[in-house]
Amino acid sequence: MSKKYQLLNQPILAGGIYKNGMSLYRVESFNDDCLHTSIHLRRIKDGWELDAVGAALYLTDRGVELLWDYSKNGRFTPMDREGA
Repeated sequence: MSKKYQLLNQPILAGGIYKNGMSLYRVESFNDDCLHTSIHLRRIKDGWELDAVGAALYLTDRGVELLWDYSKNGRFTPMDREGA
């Protein structure tokens, strides 16, 4: 049986920090093209960056989480002095 999550009618904000599983991600920017709208995310703990396609906020059994259909362009980037 698959879990069903409730899609929330809340905007994703640039600069916002959102949970996905056990990790926190900061929204760096929005990347729009006519076929695949994505958001550019940076994982707080290690600087991993990715473009998340089909991202939305959902209410899960762990609380509100940012979930996405798939990611692309994943890469590590140098951390700034504040660690994020």
